[in-house]
Amino acid sequence: MALTTFRICFDMTTQFIILCVVPMKQLTFLISLFCIPFQGFAQTDSVRVWNKWCSSRDTMLLFSAANNTIQVCSHTLKPSEIILKPVDKTLRIGKPELKGDTISVLAMPYPSRNKPMRLAVLNAKTKKVIKTVDFYSDEVPAPVARVGNIQTTEALRKDILAQNSLKVAFPRSLYSYPYTIKQYIFKMHTAKGAATVPVNGFYLTRDILTQIKDAPEGTVIEFTDIKATCPECATRDLPNIRMKVK
Repeated sequence: MALTTFRICFDMTTQFIILCVVPMKQLTFLISLFCIPFQGFAQTDSVRVWNKWCSSRDTMLLFSAANNTIQVCSHTLKPSEIILKPVDKTLRIGKPELKGDTISVLAMPYPSRNKPMRLAVLNAKTKKVIKTVDFYSDEVPAPVARVGNIQTTEALRKDILAQNSLKVAFPRSLYSYPYTIKQYIFKMHTAKGAATVPVNGFYLTRDILTQIKDAPEGTVIEFTDIKATCPECATRDLPNIRMKVK
């Protein structure tokens, strides 16, 4: 008589756990099945937390002396059922704002010797901690202007003409607060003469693109007097751009 053993099964139709008798020779196979994650029982993170102004949602960064907005979204709880609470004095948060399925709070980091700034997410009804998130501090570099997505000081003519605006960037940083170019002056000098084009806004105008298209190879183009602004902040001057047309 073959040895038998019991197997615990889950009936997807009735959603009851049942006991099944199976031959011992199948035991090894069954054990291997239990080692494979089953999607129906897989543990998923029911609460997502991120900094709105960090370009990577999976990177828990708060930026010193900058704008930070912590946002929380849950698949199982409404925003009104969530409480956010700093664990210690290294982090302070503002009054929560609810919009759709997301709760947002302004965050003010006070980092201490590279220790994490901890935020607890609690269930408003039970007051129990759902999860605790560790944020880390990062410095924000001075912003710079770029011609579209070009990051070098020289570029092929076709690549320059493929851009349509000047953008604000924070070099080697994940900080992504929405700064925009308010105005600038385009300058170019060639053997045929000089061009100076003042622009209100951030777009590369048709006149500028025509100048670049007709410029001899090796011409250096400049963007000067660049001014940028962002929501609720003062206008600031950005460094000039000098780019060689290849």
